[in-house]
Amino acid sequence: MAKVVVVGSINMDLVFRTEKRPDLGETVKGLDFNQFPGGKGANQGVAAARLGADVHMVGKVGKDPYGQELLNCLKGEGINIDRVKYGEKSTGLANIVVDKGGQNTIITIEGANGEVSPEDIDEELFSQGDIALFQLEIPRETVVHGVKLAKKRGATVILDPAPVRELPLEIYQYIDIIKPNEGEALALTKEQDIKSAAAWLKDKGVKKVIITLGEKGAVLFADNIQQGFSAPKVEVVDTTAAGDSFSGALALALSKGEELEKAIKFAIKVGSITVTRLGAQSSLPYLTEV
Repeated sequence: MAKVVVVGSINMDLVFRTEKRPDLGETVKGLDFNQFPGGKGANQGVAAARLGADVHMVGKVGKDPYGQELLNCLKGEGINIDRVKYGEKSTGLANIVVDKGGQNTIITIEGANGEVSPEDIDEELFSQGDIALFQLEIPRETVVHGVKLAKKRGATVILDPAPVRELPLEIYQYIDIIKPNEGEALALTKEQDIKSAAAWLKDKGVKKVIITLGEKGAVLFADNIQQGFSAPKVEVVDTTAAGDSFSGALALALSKGEELEKAIKFAIKVGSITVTRLGAQSSLPYLTEV
């Protein structure tokens, strides 16, 4: 089985549950508070590892208690952390407010994630056939450099373009699979619908486009094919890390040599389990549960 290399963010999530998320200037009573390991990169790495992948993480944490706790968590999941380094800034944080419907509002503090540089990505890390997984919570130039390097070494490159930011057009030719949700796809391309967004991305050089649609599943745009995949109906508790669990599951399935369509169906199941639980990494399922 090929390894999954995750280059991305490592955060501590501070989660406040409320009946409703506050409006501007409003104070609301919280129901409870929890602290969970998070960060889009780490979430995707843990998701893949719990499902059986050989995961290698690249990122940075601060020299503070949060940083040490997060390193211990990654190591405890069986993830190789040889290339997770200490930054000068504090560990990245996310303040997450979740309402009773499971919808969330998030504020992130970049911290050490903003110090992940191109020099932190070792060319020897990627090998032919590996799955290289990137997001956008680390500096853009680092993502561009990493994507190029991974492609040069023969890895399959997956980009989860969240949070959305404008990317240099040259990056798209190095991406095998891009996996935005509907809102991200439209924001990234400035198009009006997902079909046009997928066409825009493919025109720029992306090989395959998977757009996730929450409870409606996902749509694959590849070559001249548009294929929809439905999602099981579940009771939503917290949507945090739903997209990350999908990306991690997709990477794991592809690392095992699964066909893309089968990998997408598997990833939807994983995402559907994730939204039934509170928190980021705490909600990620193990293979036996899927």
